[in-house]
Amino acid sequence: MLTFLTILGRSLRVTVGLLVADSLAAYSLTFVSYRFIEIIGDSMLIEVAILFIIAGLFDFSSSIGAVQLRKTILGSKQEYSSSRHKEAEKKASVFFLSGAILLLALVILALYAGS
Repeated sequence: MLTFLTILGRSLRVTVGLLVADSLAAYSLTFVSYRFIEIIGDSMLIEVAILFIIAGLFDFSSSIGAVQLRKTILGSKQEYSSSRHKEAEKKASVFFLSGAILLLALVILALYAGS
């Protein structure tokens, strides 16, 4: 069972991991005459979009519509379960919160770079 603090902790770990990877990649590309701010901003924007898509897919995969679609088209025997859907929503919230934190960092970065 995921509580808010565990979701926040996991989201922060995902966010910090992505920021470290972005920083290392942006720093290594500065040797090829790219600007650090531009590279890290672009990669953060792409990652925000990917995190939001992953969160949406996690939530959608356990929704009643997706379960009925799998039953109809693929012949799956899995039934819809609201508890399974709530658990998928909690897993999706980790990625959604990570994306929101990265988006906030991106806005701060844009304000810093614009000044």
